[in-house]
Amino acid sequence: MRRFLSALAVLFALTGGPAWADPQTYAVALGGRQLGTLQFNGQSRNAAFLLSLNNAPFGIKNGSFNAVTQSNGNTASYLGANRGSETRDIAIDRTAGRVTSVAITPSSEMTEISDAKAVPPGVLFPPELFAALATGNSCPSPLALYDGRRVVMGPGYVSPFYLKSFGMALVYTAGTLTKASLSGGGFKVHLIRQ
Repeated sequence: MRRFLSALAVLFALTGGPAWADPQTYAVALGGRQLGTLQFNGQSRNAAFLLSLNNAPFGIKNGSFNAVTQSNGNTASYLGANRGSETRDIAIDRTAGRVTSVAITPSSEMTEISDAKAVPPGVLFPPELFAALATGNSCPSPLALYDGRRVVMGPGYVSPFYLKSFGMALVYTAGTLTKASLSGGGFKVHLIRQ
C-alpha cells in the first residue's frame, strides 16, 4: 500500500509538472452539450491525460480521471486515479510487453483480468493508446487497451462511460487529430481539439 500511495504522489507530480511535449486540449461533448475537457500531454512512451467532467447530465459521472504512463527501457508503469461518483486507484507495471503487477484500490474493483498472469502480451495503457491517436497522423493499426480491470481489443468497455460496445471515428486534418467520436449505448461522445 505504501508503494501505491508513493506512486500516486508521483502521478500528480508528473501531470502537474513540466510538459513533455506540446499539450493538447479537447472539449468533451455529448450532442451540443460540453461535458468537460480532456488535457493530454506526452508521446507514445511517456504520456499523461486528465479527463475532467463537470457538466454531465444530472451530475452523473462528474469528476476526474487522471492517468500517466512512464517508460524506462523495456519497462513501463501506469497510474490511474478516478475521483467523483467513484473513487478508484490503479497501478500497473509492464516489462518486455508483459504485465507483471496490478494493484487496485479498493480491491472490490478487481476483476478476473486484474491478475497480471491473465493479461495477454502487448497491451497498451490508456495514456499510451490516446498518445497513439493524438500524436499519429492517421488512424493507427488495431491496438489492445488494458486498464487494470478489462482488456479491450476492439469494441468494448470505455472508462468512465461503461459502454459495452462502441464505434469510433477519427478525423485528422493536415496530419493532426482534430476530432474523435465514440458511439455506443445510443450516445455519441465527441472529443474536439481546441
